[in-house]
Amino acid sequence: MQNLINRVAIGDIIRRNASRFPEKIAIVDGLREITYQELDELTNQFANFLLNSGFKKGDTIASICGNSWEYVVAFNGIAKAGLIWVPMNPGISVAEKLYILKQVEAKMILADAPFVENDLQEIKQVCSNIMSVRGNLGDTNTFLLALDGQLKKEPIVEIQDRDVAQIMFTSGTTGNPKGVMTSHIAVYIASLGNIIESDFSEDEVILTMMPLFHCAQHTFTMSALHRGAKSIIINGFEPETLMKTIDTQKITNMFALPMMYKMILDHPKRSQYDLSSLRRCTYAMAPMDKKSLQRCINEICPNFALGTGQTEMYPSTMVFRPEEQLRRFGSYWGTSSLINDTAIMDDDGNILPKGEVGEIVHRGANVMNGYFKNPEETAKAQAFGWHHTGDLGYWDEDGQLVFVDRKKDIIKTGGENVASIKVEGTLLMHDDVANAVAVGLPHEHWAEAVTAFIVLKPGRTSSVEKIIEHCKQHLGGFQVPKSVIFLEQLPMTATGKIQKHVLRKKYENHYQVIN
Repeated sequence: MQNLINRVAIGDIIRRNASRFPEKIAIVDGLREITYQELDELTNQFANFLLNSGFKKGDTIASICGNSWEYVVAFNGIAKAGLIWVPMNPGISVAEKLYILKQVEAKMILADAPFVENDLQEIKQVCSNIMSVRGNLGDTNTFLLALDGQLKKEPIVEIQDRDVAQIMFTSGTTGNPKGVMTSHIAVYIASLGNIIESDFSEDEVILTMMPLFHCAQHTFTMSALHRGAKSIIINGFEPETLMKTIDTQKITNMFALPMMYKMILDHPKRSQYDLSSLRRCTYAMAPMDKKSLQRCINEICPNFALGTGQTEMYPSTMVFRPEEQLRRFGSYWGTSSLINDTAIMDDDGNILPKGEVGEIVHRGANVMNGYFKNPEETAKAQAFGWHHTGDLGYWDEDGQLVFVDRKKDIIKTGGENVASIKVEGTLLMHDDVANAVAVGLPHEHWAEAVTAFIVLKPGRTSSVEKIIEHCKQHLGGFQVPKSVIFLEQLPMTATGKIQKHVLRKKYENHYQVIN
């Protein structure tokens, strides 16, 4: 078959490393260790099960799962079968789950029992073919039984490099979520780019802790598998469990959110664990304040890097490299990954020079095929022959990209534009602040009023007056919050992104009330 000669497909990653490193450990999940040869055979068995069950190329297999070795086998098996994986965030509402399942016309759902058992009857009305991956859903249709008796030889399937391998849905902030169609070649090339950018070696021990249903952890784990490294799977973040895992498994490379690194820094038991195996730490989703970053580099790992990307532009797309971390501070995204181009564009499609603010746009093999069943939004995102991120930024004099804000998060107050991220960076500098976000809320006089939402560190106290005074020392008068609201926690997605739209909606009448 001609396409087997020159194709680029996700499943090839596993097969090739099974040939190179058959006895090497690929995955560790608790007491379960899986070699590359075993991983290849397991993924082949699941692919054969799917094809023997009558599924055809282009059929969609949804998943509602936490991190596990079974999950890694499942999504790689789906890719080998030439089917389309639709990972779903277990934390979204049942209404969103049903919307996604209907939208993609899911032929089967892979699920961990705790995530679906309360909504099982509603879900079955949309897709009755549900297979339990972990836990018991009251039937015999389980993942492990599906593998039993299936051939360990890889099935021969026609796969083109731009065939859709997965549809990941973005969080719907103003409407229904959009399905991002990602191709085999996008995942394949992105993982290779990450290997080079992060200097992965075959001896690397990689942490898989962030949710695998999200593009960031998925690409990080696929990069490890592509390099022939070892991946250590843990399901969720708990500071002491993480430190123990780093110590016992000798983790060399990890990806986590800034707030997670901060919790490790301040953990009372940190000195009891040896974290010296860490060679490189990647953070994402949010910037790291100067003080915390300096401490992380001095106390946890000498090499920290920021990675950025989007579901639509498979990560990493840009890297703020370790050697730049302490040279400049602010909302730096660094330089493009070697697999894509980046430019700054105005609303008319003109590429802007250094120093001018515009929309961040990309080109490269890791760009999505488009939004599922949404040609209008696809056309907008790909106008002028570039992928439009919806992010604003500019190139500094050294060719480093500086992120200004999301287009939709710019606060327009009293005729001035305020970058919410600048206000947030100032708030995070305060010693009492654990996390913070700034949004614009409707205001009769200012149009939008800069409003700060703050979570304090455990055991700390503060006041509106103290926070405002701190901001006045670092911000211009029009950038200082008009109001400060203290919360126990901020609304977040499962991947750690603060849901500003939730705050905007909940507090949209805030200034009417206080006035």
